[in-house]
Amino acid sequence: MRFADSDNFPTIGLAMWWALQTVTTVGYGDVVPTTAFGRVIGGIEMVIGVSFIAFLTAGVTSTVIQRSQAEARKADHGLSEHDTQMIMDALRETRQAITELDSRLDRIESKMTEPS
Repeated sequence: MRFADSDNFPTIGLAMWWALQTVTTVGYGDVVPTTAFGRVIGGIEMVIGVSFIAFLTAGVTSTVIQRSQAEARKADHGLSEHDTQMIMDALRETRQAITELDSRLDRIESKMTEPS
């Protein structure tokens, strides 16, 4: 950002502070890009930050689901039909929530890439 908008980001430290605010979605607004190139760089950084959080969440959820399924298969002989059904319902709900989050992220990203 220092190279893209040197008037508003006169130091590397200030550019890094802005990047940290943007990626963490804190965004105090004390420093913002004003040039078109700076805004493009900022938009890219925001999309990457949101995508990273979404992929991290999906990865953790996927791991939890896989472990739950493995445990359910191992203990299937000791579970009642009702217990097995409850686990499967919870997994379906989790998968649906992930799908909805992915769709929501797609809508957010498409709005961020639309020209102002």
